Amino acid sequence: MKSLEEAVRQVVSRPMPDALIDLQGAILASGMSGEAVDHVLDVAGHFYSYLSELQSKLSARNYSELASRLDIGAIGAVAVENLLATRDEEMRQRLFMGALSEVLMVAASRQYIKGWSIETDLVHRQVAWYLTEALWRASSIAQADAPVEARWQAISALLAPVRAPDLAPEAKAVLVGRIFQILLLALVARLAAATEE
Repeated sequence: MKSLEEAVRQVVSRPMPDALIDLQGAILASGMSGEAVDHVLDVAGHFYSYLSELQSKLSARNYSELASRLDIGAIGAVAVENLLATRDEEMRQRLFMGALSEVLMVAASRQYIKGWSIETDLVHRQVAWYLTEALWRASSIAQADAPVEARWQAISALLAPVRAPDLAPEAKAVLVGRIFQILLLALVARLAAATEE
């Protein structure tokens, strides 16, 4: 089993679902309890869920991307087959119909990739909702003296790109990952400081 320090270092350097399982194990094995521990476990659990869902969707997207590329390659194969199998007018007609059929297949496969972007956008909107609350809770402790409006504006500005419809899903994933990492670091540091007192 990893120590708390090793588990946190792994989450920061290689944020994967397995790293968060190690963090969960290190926190549970530490014997610490209380609201601060519950908060860290909650954030780690949501980060785990986010990464797991994103990993699943990326696998589906990569498959759709491969299928789309294979369909594009098939256009050339159909054209060659039609050229070799027919003559003159019949050849032009078969070539046209075959090419049209293949173009429609490619267009359909590209829709799967668009569908992935829409599904991933939903994941990002949901995680932005959660992170708003988690950041608010953390800022209520770390910046208790800051005006409520200032804290809200800072959190809203930080999460605005995650909610932006025109930002690429990959860029959103990097931003969300960094926010989770920083939030976990801050919470674990607070937890460690509390145990040293």
